[in-house]
Amino acid sequence: MKKRIGIIGLGRCGMPAAQKYLQSGYDVLGCDRRAEAIAELKDKGGTPVENPAQAAAEADTVLVLVLNDEQVIDVVTGPDGVLAGATIESTVICMSTINRDTVQSVADRCAARQIRFVDSPFTGGPARIAAGTLTLMAAASPDALESVRPILEVIGTITVAGDTPGMGQAVKHCNQLLVTAIHAATIELMTLAERSGVDPQLACDVAGSGIGGNDYFRLLSRAILEETTSPGGMAQLWKDVNIVVNSGRRYNLPLLVATAASHYFNMAISQGLAEEDSARLIDVMRRMSGQQVLGS
Repeated sequence: MKKRIGIIGLGRCGMPAAQKYLQSGYDVLGCDRRAEAIAELKDKGGTPVENPAQAAAEADTVLVLVLNDEQVIDVVTGPDGVLAGATIESTVICMSTINRDTVQSVADRCAARQIRFVDSPFTGGPARIAAGTLTLMAAASPDALESVRPILEVIGTITVAGDTPGMGQAVKHCNQLLVTAIHAATIELMTLAERSGVDPQLACDVAGSGIGGNDYFRLLSRAILEETTSPGGMAQLWKDVNIVVNSGRRYNLPLLVATAASHYFNMAISQGLAEEDSARLIDVMRRMSGQQVLGS
């Protein structure tokens, strides 16, 4: 019999995950609010379900890949959530990046029902899901983690962040501080190049090949220059950077760089760019500096 999993959330990362599991021989039950996502899942060979409760009733392991805290709470603990269909054989893997308090609260609700819970956010983006090379930050009891290790290793490599749900999120928040800081620095670098008469492509080639170069800078700068898709969505990174800032407040840390980066993303959302690719953060900087924004 084929292995079966449920995936809640078929967006930027959920759909590539569904495709990767289908290619790896899994039956995939998928749930999403958007009709077009359900149609795409069917086209790829997956099986749509009405709600997270049905996914949990028909699959022992459910991956949660929704955007934010409110959505995680709803799809796990809501009236039609995972807990409504789960049994003591069930395991919930939360792969969303959310606040640590939220994941701990949801994990406690699962524990009260004797349902295993794995906190496993990740880094790497959609392309690395397809390649099976994500970096997974997993925090769970050893038994719970070992029970789903073969499933997680389809899409990436596990780094054990701890045995308590919430520790995976704590590591991810550190990671997102760096990601969003690089994002803000990249748009500043490119705007400085444009204003000072330097070819932005040349500036990015030099920076990307130098001591400060890194994968994220190279991917993001290419997406801006070529007007293609970057590893993250605007609403996703806006949410993440503000989680980082909130975490800093929790531990009485100023996190000045993260706070500065958050202002760019906050302005992007206020300018109606929530549904855009995060590469379009460059448009915020261009407006601030009086430059022409493409398409405006």
